[in-house]
Amino acid sequence: YQHEINNFTSGYPQAAGAVYRDVMSYMGVLRSRYDNASTLNRILCSIKAYYDYLCYTGARNDNPARSIKLRDQRSRDVQLQDLFTVEELEALQHRRHRVNKLAYRNQVLMSLLIYQALQPAEIEALTLQDINLADGSISIKATAKTNKRELQLRPNQVLLFYQYI
Repeated sequence: YQHEINNFTSGYPQAAGAVYRDVMSYMGVLRSRYDNASTLNRILCSIKAYYDYLCYTGARNDNPARSIKLRDQRSRDVQLQDLFTVEELEALQHRRHRVNKLAYRNQVLMSLLIYQALQPAEIEALTLQDINLADGSISIKATAKTNKRELQLRPNQVLLFYQYI
């Protein structure tokens, strides 16, 4: 917050005596500079903290930024690549299965999820004609969100697919 507060006070010397309209005009300037809603929200939270501090110390009686709420949609997506390490993902593939008859199928499915990052709908649409073990590749059909593509299989996947088929 300190960095954003320093930017605010240096860019707007009368910041300590600002009113709601002044803070809104500053946010308007920032909106033209930044298009990421999370960045704008972080800056606004910093400004609110600055005025809360001024109220706490007695320099001000009110917080002109308190009632400001941004209506921009902020991305709350989970960054999936940060959830598991490569070793943890590979351990998932080689775990013990409850039903031995499904072991190869489960390993094939997990390998497609791990190494090719296929969506479940893409895996469901696969046919035997899409798998080329001689070239070590797999053809993925186009969906509403993805294009058609040809992906390489890892050597251990080729053997796994061969055993499963």
